[in-house]
Amino acid sequence: MTESVSAIDAQRALYRYLTKCARKGELADADLARARLPEPAQAHGLSSVAEAMQNRLVASYSDAPDLRSLLSGATPEELDALQGYDWVSAGIYAFGLPATKTRSGTAESSAHRALKEWAAANGELLGAPADAVGVTERWFPSGDESDVAFIGGSDALIVEVRPRGAEVHELQLALFALIKLRAVLEAEQSLDGLQRVVRAMLVLEADPPPETRSLADRLGLQLHIK
Repeated sequence: MTESVSAIDAQRALYRYLTKCARKGELADADLARARLPEPAQAHGLSSVAEAMQNRLVASYSDAPDLRSLLSGATPEELDALQGYDWVSAGIYAFGLPATKTRSGTAESSAHRALKEWAAANGELLGAPADAVGVTERWFPSGDESDVAFIGGSDALIVEVRPRGAEVHELQLALFALIKLRAVLEAEQSLDGLQRVVRAMLVLEADPPPETRSLADRLGLQLHIK
């Protein structure tokens, strides 16, 4: 297996999962944590990444819950501790990471978050691979994150979402972001000897203007109106 992701990148991706889990009130889930990471990151062993993170974390926060439990079958009590802990502060002070924000550097709106979570939960409606679990904020080796990703055995679907009221230039940015993410995933899997068909889709809450539809068609991207 070709390693195109560094151990520190795997650490950052796993840490981002924890911070977003805490912020969104989601229960920590080992399968979702793994799904957020690019496949070559598995070569580093998530357990060893969590071990290194744990050692650094307890040096600053002795009461921090055990990160390793996330990857080794945590009890309900351990999962509650993972979810309830202030990972945002721990990341800022123990890991030197910035607070989680969107790619634009602004806080994510509730409308965007709701549409993103709807897309992740409705893969069948979007035509996602039947064997894939939809995950939000899947990390890519380019440093980007997709709103949603469905990574199946033989095909994959990358999704960006824009809620009602998004301006034309925002839709254009989303389409070109999809082009980048599609290309990065194709490159990532080629390093691992995989040949998935990668599709990309923009999910909207309102019909887009004609120029957006035309651009999507020219770029080979799908549109879905909720």
